[in-house]
Amino acid sequence: MKKKILKLTTIIMLLVITYATIASALSLTVSMETNNTTIAESTEFTVTVKVSNLDVGDNGINSLTGTLKYNKDIFEEITDSSVEGLNGWNSTFEKDTGKIVSTKQSFVKSEESVFNITLKTKEKVTGKEGIVEFTDIKAQNSDTQIDAPNISVTIHVGTESGNTANTSNTGNSATILPISNNTAKNNTSNNTTNNTANNASKSYINATNVLNDNIPETGVKDTLAIAIFAVIIVAIIVFIRIERINKEMNDK
Repeated sequence: MKKKILKLTTIIMLLVITYATIASALSLTVSMETNNTTIAESTEFTVTVKVSNLDVGDNGINSLTGTLKYNKDIFEEITDSSVEGLNGWNSTFEKDTGKIVSTKQSFVKSEESVFNITLKTKEKVTGKEGIVEFTDIKAQNSDTQIDAPNISVTIHVGTESGNTANTSNTGNSATILPISNNTAKNNTSNNTTNNTANNASKSYINATNVLNDNIPETGVKDTLAIAIFAVIIVAIIVFIRIERINKEMNDK
């Protein structure tokens, strides 16, 4: 009896380890881009969410979901028409929950922009800043679900700098790093304005963290639990068949 239990346990462990190895190898990078990090008040601008570095198996991905968060005291309220799918992606926005669901009829295996978000800064907010964030990101293919870290971009309201932001972070805050210049003392208002513009143009640098660095978190959650249960059932069936074959051979 002990030998049978040992055989069954060994089969289950081997199957689970094999599946977990395949699942944990899946990864991708989700990033957020905008042409400018400094936007004038009462001005529209666009943020693009894209996928890259796709190591997601043979089928690629055909679904990307997440929750949009933004500072409503800095930006005008976003509507359904504010989110637009790109490259054949169909993207919908649920105003009450902030959830964005993007799907595509074909599977994506290489870098591609998924959707645009159009925002507008409010009046009388010059000098302030707001964060646009995409959280609880999940990519899906025909085999499994892949989780990605939250991403965000910080927008300063003021004179446009012309900088391009490309952000992707693995923590709870943005990975854009501020770089400050020395502020001139006792200068005229023109000099102060020039220094402020220079600071804005150098305020942020690009940062991209690949999801591969966080592979243990790219598990499949509910899908993995179901798959493990299925693996156990298969292991039991295999064990029963092996025992039957052994019995038949012994009877002969």
